[in-house]
Amino acid sequence: MTPAAALADRNGAVRAAARAWKEAGAIDVEALAAIEAAYPDDRQGVGPVFRVLLFLFTLISVSGAFGFFMAIGGGAMNNALPVLLLLFGAGLTVATEFQITRMKRARGGVEAATSLAGIGFLAGFVFWICDTSNLKMDHSLAATFLAAAFLLAGAAWRWGYPLYAGGAMASFLWSFVAFPGARLVWIAIPLLAAPILTRFSESARLPPSHRDSCAFALGVALAALYAAVHLGSLDSHLLEERQNAWLPSSPVLRGLSIAATALVPVIYLAIGLRSRRYVFLLLGAGTGVASLVTLRYYVHLAPLWMILTLSGAVLVAAVFGLRRYLEAGPGKERHGYTAEPLFEEMGRRRMLEAGAAVLSLSPEARPVHEEPKFAGGGGSFGGGGASGEF
Repeated sequence: MTPAAALADRNGAVRAAARAWKEAGAIDVEALAAIEAAYPDDRQGVGPVFRVLLFLFTLISVSGAFGFFMAIGGGAMNNALPVLLLLFGAGLTVATEFQITRMKRARGGVEAATSLAGIGFLAGFVFWICDTSNLKMDHSLAATFLAAAFLLAGAAWRWGYPLYAGGAMASFLWSFVAFPGARLVWIAIPLLAAPILTRFSESARLPPSHRDSCAFALGVALAALYAAVHLGSLDSHLLEERQNAWLPSSPVLRGLSIAATALVPVIYLAIGLRSRRYVFLLLGAGTGVASLVTLRYYVHLAPLWMILTLSGAVLVAAVFGLRRYLEAGPGKERHGYTAEPLFEEMGRRRMLEAGAAVLSLSPEARPVHEEPKFAGGGGSFGGGGASGEF
């Protein structure tokens, strides 16, 4: 990010926090106005609903333009496909850079769509080069995933898109699937990267978008680590299928996988509870549910509907019990945790509103049987061979 964009990103985070304080009643309108005046943010953006709509319409427009050039070229465009991919990718990348740095666009939808489309076209250009270089399909895909990882990481660092950082980590890890030892790579890289990403996700030297990017990459790395040690992944040869190099059947290895499937969620939750890091808490809860489903798959304790029903009831009871426990503490707090909202921004609610608005644009379902409608065609009269209509 440019220094001006980094400063605007920091100021935007302060302004968002101030608005959350205002909604919670911690500050009044005058204090909010003073904070917004002290931390200006001149970036241009729109609301969440229009942001989603502009994002979708821009992607449709770019895809239509690409299809138009392919259609008017006919068969000759097959030879010019790499040039077209490169031109579209480079052009959309330049357009995104211009919107974010010069036009100071942020949360506008259009710049996000052009960045995503540009990365997609450039990744397609890399795949075309690898595919025409007599490489194996698996190796071509690995090179494409590796190129996509670098493109996504660069976009996350330059333009401040945290979701791209998670995609970069996923693409980087998936690029090793075509080679032997992918499972060991999926274990080693998250273990090495987790401490670094955790530290960067909390570093005050980085702007908020970069900290969020590190948090997204950390979440993907932790999920990949769980997938690599998961019993179902081991039995299905998920990370060895494309190499046709099956792991040897070892009781020791299977026992370690069973233990890891059960212990990794506990470790994630323990780290999250001790350090109060949402990434570990969310991954711990998610992987815990996955481990319970895995247990049901291998050990038939009861019908699946009964397991799901009982699990839902236990979770609901646990939520109510935990909330009651926290509210009974001094100041409705125990060990640094509270059930009260702590001035959180209403970003999730806005995302739901945006999703609802997009769904409302879907075509209305037509009834299976339509009622007969009146169709006036006039009457007839006459007799004795005479007839007429009125």
